Amino acid sequence: MTELIVGRVLSADDHPGSRAPSYLLRVDLGGRGERAAQMEPGEYAKDELVGSLVVVSIDDEPIVLAARSHGGPKLVRPDGAVEPGTVVA
Repeated sequence: MTELIVGRVLSADDHPGSRAPSYLLRVDLGGRGERAAQMEPGEYAKDELVGSLVVVSIDDEPIVLAARSHGGPKLVRPDGAVEPGTVVA
């Protein structure tokens, strides 16, 4: 089963060597430490992501969850303040 947890974005950079535009985020996962996770940028600027909460799938290669829409990906995020490392149920 896929494990989903909340993380706080610490940094966002262009993903080196990626075939399509993508970001490589450094994400604080609370007691689980920091991990790198990738995401499609869509309409998100790197600087607006830093400090925000995101939901991360931590199976295999960590991936930031987003819903696909006509305007590009829309991040799946908590609608209130929660601590990094919180399990999404």
